[in-house]
Amino acid sequence: MNDLNTLVDICGSNLLNSEECLQYLCEERGLSKDIIEKYNIGFFPQNASKITEYVSEELLTRLSIIDSPRRSQFSDYFSLVFPIYSEYGDVVGISGRTLMSEDDRRAIGIPKYKNSSYKKANILYGLNESKEHILNSGNAYVVEGYFDHISMYKAGINNSVAICGTAFSQKHFVKLARYTDKITFILDSDEAGRLSAKRIYSKFINRGLKLRFLEAPYPYKDIDEYLNDKTKEDFYKEFRQIIPEQW
Repeated sequence: MNDLNTLVDICGSNLLNSEECLQYLCEERGLSKDIIEKYNIGFFPQNASKITEYVSEELLTRLSIIDSPRRSQFSDYFSLVFPIYSEYGDVVGISGRTLMSEDDRRAIGIPKYKNSSYKKANILYGLNESKEHILNSGNAYVVEGYFDHISMYKAGINNSVAICGTAFSQKHFVKLARYTDKITFILDSDEAGRLSAKRIYSKFINRGLKLRFLEAPYPYKDIDEYLNDKTKEDFYKEFRQIIPEQW
């Protein structure tokens, strides 16, 4: 995994070369320099061939980070990079976010995020940072995306993890059960989020852990959007508990 650590370091250093990424993170998302550094958010090099001078080309190809020594979709489209860590702090992959507008994305048919190859059903984003807080609080908040988790941390809510574009799995459930007997889901309030909540409820409600589901108050669609306006204290007061099967 030393090669992936090197890649993360390169992307982190390279972030200073992207005014667009820095403006997006700091001005649009309200992240401080300390938060950016804590999560090692980076900018993928635009010259993909240079990476192979420092990181194994075989590894980069196997993990679907480069398509050839000279080409990478991360360079072309998904240049804002989130390192993905195991619960023990080992880098297992990266996820890249495009900064294109939704209309531009749709025009060329690309998603908002692209992941390198790693076992997504095994990984909960942020667990390496939050596991002690989950253990101490007796509760794990499960949110959808990277910015949902980071916004909770920024607001002082340190016991969250994110599933980041994959279904909540049996392995996720077992992993969290090592640290807590209560899981609180805060999924997006759109149709996809509600369907996901119903699936999780029906699959895991009788598996031995206490499950709760919270919904963001109108007009907010997710916890990230909410915490851009509100505080931790507001969150504790205003998010209401729901039963997914009654949605």
